[in-house]
This record gives sequence, C-alpha cells and structure tokens, in this order.
Amino acid sequence: MAKIIKTSDYTDWPEVDGALRRMGEIDIKLQKLEGEMTLKINEIKAEYDVKAEGLKAEHKAIEENITLFAESRKQEFARVRSKDLTFGVVAYRVVTKVVLKSKAATVAALKALGLVQYLRIIEEPDKEAMSGLDATTLAKCGATLKTEDKLRIEPNMEKIKEKEAA
Repeated sequence: MAKIIKTSDYTDWPEVDGALRRMGEIDIKLQKLEGEMTLKINEIKAEYDVKAEGLKAEHKAIEENITLFAESRKQEFARVRSKDLTFGVVAYRVVTKVVLKSKAATVAALKALGLVQYLRIIEEPDKEAMSGLDATTLAKCGATLKTEDKLRIEPNMEKIKEKEAA
C-alpha cells in the first residue's frame, strides 16, 4: 500500500501569516463562546440549585426525623440490627474509624515509632530526573529518551485583537 503524502494548501509565507491571523480570530471567537457557555451553565446551575434547595432541605428533615425515631427505639435493634420496611431499611451498624488530629504530626509520630508500615507511600517514576540517565540505564528500566523537533504555531493575539478593534 502506497503512503499518501499530504501537501499544504499554502504556497508562501504571507498565506501562512494570514492563516495565523485566522487561527487567532477563531481562538478569540471560541473564547467568547466558551465564556457565554460558562455564563449560561452557571445560570442553569443557579436555577436548579434554587429548585433543589427545598427538596434537599425536606430530605434532610426526613432523615433527621427517622434518626430521632430510631434513636428513641434503639432497644428494638439490640438483637436484630436492621428493620426491613416496605420502602427501605433502617439499620444500625458498628463503625470504627481512625480520627487524626494532625496528619503531619501522625506521620512524624509513626516514623519516630518505627511504624512506617502504616504509611502510604506513592511511588512513580520521576521522568524529569530520569532524563539525565544514559540510554543504557534507561533501557534497563524499560524507558527510552524521545527527542522531537516540535513545531509551535502561535497566533499573536494582541495584534489580531488590535486589527479587530480597528
């Protein structure tokens, strides 16, 4: 299968310059559209927050009342820890959790006590530091260096905005 070679629509640098201007104009219009979209999304969110506010308050009030009712009849949950009702379940369960006063102080104390097995350590390759390694060492680690000559296309937004304003 023959490889299809693409060619540019532009034949000289003034055409490329005009294309850069058009790219900038498109970027400006996209920014305006995104701004309008954000405003509309915020309006819709605010509208629905107002509508949902009453429902959320009602939900919370019902939950609080069920909790108060269940607390007043806690002795009924001594043997059987849950009540299966037609429209749901009300249940007690024993929950144990660790509460930290200060994460940093707890980490320091665990290290001082030699309890490092209770610390979470997230390990991941440091690509920036690895870029200084030689190719052989990188290959041993299952990595390679990739060097690219990347093209940067950047419209001059200030000049384009000046032209639009004029």
